[in-house]
Amino acid sequence: MDVIVMAAAVGDYRPLQVAPQKLKKLQSELNVTLIKNPDILGQLGKSRTASRRPILIGFAAETENLIENATEKLIQKNLDFIVANNLTQSGSGFGCDTNQVKIIDRNGTITELPPLTKEEVAERVFDRIEPLVTITES
Repeated sequence: MDVIVMAAAVGDYRPLQVAPQKLKKLQSELNVTLIKNPDILGQLGKSRTASRRPILIGFAAETENLIENATEKLIQKNLDFIVANNLTQSGSGFGCDTNQVKIIDRNGTITELPPLTKEEVAERVFDRIEPLVTITES
């Protein structure tokens, strides 16, 4: 693959134990222990070769410290850039058709996009990917 875009984790955590059948309502309280799922994007970042293939793009949905948390994820996962989304911002995140994101690249350059539809955000993200593919092909 030349480019991998990981827009969302399937789930950061999963139940430690899985019931073999439906749990009946016998108790007034039920506790579930969660364990961390593998970090697929992080593993891809660790396994990149010196030629920097594949190009890796990630997303950071945050409720606080947007730039700091997204930049940390960018570095930890060895990404080419990350699309940072403030979930507390009106018109962004889940449950709406728009987003206002910031794109942070490996050099620390931050590009703030205006409020756009999610389809337009995707177009802008792929506009940023295209030159990276051209650069790594030369």
